[in-house]
Amino acid sequence: MRVPQIFLDDFGFSVADSRYDDVLAMFRRELPHCRGRFAVFLEANLLSLCLKDRNVRECLQEADWIFPDGVAAAKLASWQKGSAVERISGPTFLLKACEYGQECHWRHFFYGGTPESLRSLTAKLQTAYPAMEIAGSYAPPFRALTAAEEEELKRRLAAAKPDLLWVGLGGPKQEFWIREKRKDWDVPIALGVGAAFDFHAGTRPWAPGWVRRLGLEWLWRAVSGGRRTFFRNLRCVSTVSWYLCRKRTALKTR
Repeated sequence: MRVPQIFLDDFGFSVADSRYDDVLAMFRRELPHCRGRFAVFLEANLLSLCLKDRNVRECLQEADWIFPDGVAAAKLASWQKGSAVERISGPTFLLKACEYGQECHWRHFFYGGTPESLRSLTAKLQTAYPAMEIAGSYAPPFRALTAAEEEELKRRLAAAKPDLLWVGLGGPKQEFWIREKRKDWDVPIALGVGAAFDFHAGTRPWAPGWVRRLGLEWLWRAVSGGRRTFFRNLRCVSTVSWYLCRKRTALKTR
């Protein structure tokens, strides 16, 4: 059974209306039958790009699951549903899947970051979840892969036989990459989780739990991420806030 969905008419795609445990249980049921599936965690930056870029919207329309990661996406879905919709954060979901997957013998493959950050990430996850099965990892160069590198990655994935392919390239780069390549892999589910690798490797500070519960991760990242991240988040929040104000007014009027 698929998780309930809420259609966002301005974007042409649906977001999941579910909880972490229900999504994990659904993955457990679906994994034996999945090949080339695609999961997106819709945070504020990706939502703002959807408002401005048709190519991003069309990419997400091809996803099998879109989870409301950011407060804005959850608010929008809640307004359209008429009751609260729970956020499902990519970084948090990664940890929950590592823990839950120990019993299911899920095999995890990590793509993105640097060799150093991947070593730190996999070591910390293995320590936290001793029974988890890490099938492999790959740190791509900061450029498009050559044909030979593409074949090498394909061979690695075929040999590793992962159940979940975690992609940490940042959005929307990771979403475009998954959409383009997923049919080439013998991988059940690929998930774009953005900065989750850096958070869990310890190379970037993850917002404290109380900040995440208040929905202020965007502010934490803006303050802690340096000048470039600050101005990117400022533009993103301004765009999304203006859209939400107009959408809320329109829904009330309707």
